[in-house]
Amino acid sequence: MRVLACMSVATAALVLAGCGGSSDDPADAPTVSLTAAPEIESWSSMNGVLVPLGKTDGPKSGLWEPLTGFSHTPQGAALAAIGQSVQLATASDQSWSKVLSVVAASGEGRDAFAANRALITTTGSVDDAVVPAVVGYTFAGYDDTAAAVDIVQRFPDESLASTRTTVVWVESDWKLDLPTAETAIGATELAELPADMVDLEGTRK
Repeated sequence: MRVLACMSVATAALVLAGCGGSSDDPADAPTVSLTAAPEIESWSSMNGVLVPLGKTDGPKSGLWEPLTGFSHTPQGAALAAIGQSVQLATASDQSWSKVLSVVAASGEGRDAFAANRALITTTGSVDDAVVPAVVGYTFAGYDDTAAAVDIVQRFPDESLASTRTTVVWVESDWKLDLPTAETAIGATELAELPADMVDLEGTRK
């Protein structure tokens, strides 16, 4: 297939070869919306793949640093899943270990990714002929400790696909929960955009 799609696939291949405070009154708890879109400040290229940067939901890190500083909200989780997965998948041989240590939570998935990524050589850049455009996302699951985000992308031939990326809330930030060989999920081809998709395409300038 092709690159955010290839991102989840690439990660799986590497593995295989890869809110607010509490209140006693529920009515006082902040409303959590899985369909409200994050406010996007700009889009930034990660080795050819554009990712959205939020005005208030993160990242707060510098553009040339591993992406960190996301809000403890569904919107922050989605932006982390998109930005961090692209940044890690397109990281060069010189930068991937630094990126991995910052954006991925510790565990078997991260260890397997590191072991297998060390076996290959790549510049990280993506061919314009196959580079995908992030269109939006849906949630396969969300709570304040973990989120499963299906990232929807469109390719130059107008085909659509989604990739499952999981993030967990650790060390006061969202981080990638990289899959093991047993839990890796490949890209899913789509016939049309999901009806419940949070649309980001209109924010891309």
